[in-house]
Amino acid sequence: MEKISLPVRIFAVVIVLVGLGGMLAMRTMGPSDEPVAIPVPSKTPAKTPAKSAPPAKAAAHAPTAAKSKPVNPVVRPSGFPMVVDKALRKHEVVIVSLVVPGARVDELAAAEAEAGAKLSGAGFLALNVLNEGVARSLLAKLDAVQDPSVLVVTRSGEVALELAGFVDRETVAQAAANALP
Repeated sequence: MEKISLPVRIFAVVIVLVGLGGMLAMRTMGPSDEPVAIPVPSKTPAKTPAKSAPPAKAAAHAPTAAKSKPVNPVVRPSGFPMVVDKALRKHEVVIVSLVVPGARVDELAAAEAEAGAKLSGAGFLALNVLNEGVARSLLAKLDAVQDPSVLVVTRSGEVALELAGFVDRETVAQAAANALP
């Protein structure tokens, strides 16, 4: 059996000690309370022009259009920021992701929440909890605010479910489906 040289043995011991020191440091450090502010590009949905039906078809569908639900029902102020009320006019359920822009976990959580909202057909909004107006309205409506968090808000303006921390898309989609009337 070959002998391992002294410099290689010393190097191996140093690597092991550095690794143990790093693990100990990571274990003793708690989560940071300081938010990291890095700009996040906002996603705005592309507006698609409405297609108009030929005149003959429009006349044939006129009676059924009168019976359908209004496109923008009256939604009383929910106490949430105005963008939530606007989203509730379009969707019966809105998934609201509470994030600190630039925080990587928050960005990942918001992407999962958005994917879950799409799976369920619910609306989606990401709210920046560092915005003072947003934070005030959230604190007035909720007992505490944690980021990342996902709120499932119904058209009545009530929070059907609050999910703290990182939540995967399937859980968000199921929560939205459960909140539908």
